[in-house]
Amino acid sequence: MPDAFTVITDQILLRCGGVPICAHVGDVRFCTIKKHPTYQELRSQVRLGRSKSTASLRLWESVVTLAREGEQQHREKWLMIALDLLTPYFKGWSKELARNWNYEISDIRSAVIEGLLVAWSSADDGIPPKKLQEIMMSNAFASARNLVNSGSSETCTDSLDSFIPEGDRESTSTLRPSSIIDVGTVRDPDADERIRGERIGSLLQRMGAMDHATCLHRRLRDGHRDGTPIPPITPTQVGRSWVDGKNLYYRISNLLPQHIGFTKAASVLGLSEAQASRKARDGSLSFRVLWAGNTRVVSVNSLMHSAGIQDSIVHPDDVENGASHIRSGQRFIKPTTA
Repeated sequence: MPDAFTVITDQILLRCGGVPICAHVGDVRFCTIKKHPTYQELRSQVRLGRSKSTASLRLWESVVTLAREGEQQHREKWLMIALDLLTPYFKGWSKELARNWNYEISDIRSAVIEGLLVAWSSADDGIPPKKLQEIMMSNAFASARNLVNSGSSETCTDSLDSFIPEGDRESTSTLRPSSIIDVGTVRDPDADERIRGERIGSLLQRMGAMDHATCLHRRLRDGHRDGTPIPPITPTQVGRSWVDGKNLYYRISNLLPQHIGFTKAASVLGLSEAQASRKARDGSLSFRVLWAGNTRVVSVNSLMHSAGIQDSIVHPDDVENGASHIRSGQRFIKPTTA
C-alpha cells in the first residue's frame, strides 16, 4: 500500500502530466520566461530544507503565493506541490525513525503530512514563505516524534483528503465600493448594476482603452473565455443571462494584465521599491510576490485587494452603453479657434 508521500506525488503527476508547469506565476501563457520544465524536472531541481539556494527559495515563495491565492482548485494543487517539495527531506529520516522505534513507516509519513498541513492551516497569511517553511518542517518533525512516543503503532484509516483544509482561508474582504454613488440610495439592484457598468465604460472610453474591452466582449459573445472563470451571478442576473442565451458577465480584472511589476505595484500603495522589499522580507507587505527568474511580479488581483479596489462584476452591454455616452458627447464638442 503506498504511503502518504507517494500518494501526493502520484496525484500531482496525474494533474500535471508531462506538460510544462509554471511555478512562477502559475500559467505558462502569462509568464515572461519562455522555457518551463515538467513537474518531474522541476521537483528534481528544488533544494529546500537547510539549502541556501536562492533559486529554490524564490520558487518556494512563488509556490506559497499560488497556494494562498486564486481559485479553490488551483490553491489545492499548489498546496499539494508545496507539500511534495518538502517531503524529500523526510524520507531518509522517516525510515530511520521507523527502524529505531519498530514503527510502520507509512504511519510516520502520514504524521509528517498531518504536521505540515496543521502548520499551514494555522499559520497567519502574513508569515513570510521562508519562515513558513521552517514552521511547517518543525511541526512535521514534532508530529512524527509525538506519534512514536505515544507507544502504539496504529494505521490511519482516514483518507489523506481529510487533512486538506476546506473552504476559503482568506480573511473577510475590506474592499470599499468604487462608485461615488451611495449604493444604499439605489434600491433597484438592476439599476445599480447598470450604473456600475456604464461608469466603467465611460472611464475606459476616456482612457482610450475601450477597444480592448470591445475585443473581450466579442470573445465572450462568441463563447470564448480563454480560461477565465465565470463569475457567480445573482438571481436577477440569471434572468438577464436567460435573455442573452448565455452568461456574459465578467469581472473588471479580466480587462487588466494578470501581473504587474514589483516596483509599479509598490508605487500604487505609495511605497518605494526599497520600502516594499523590506516589508516583503518581514512579512508585512499587503500584496504577495511571485518570482519569475530574477524578476519579481505581483498578481493584479492581490494588488487590487490591497489597494481596496473592488473587482466588480459587469455586463458588456452596460460597459458599451457607458462608452457610447462619452463618444456622443465628444462628437458634439466644438473645436476651439486660435
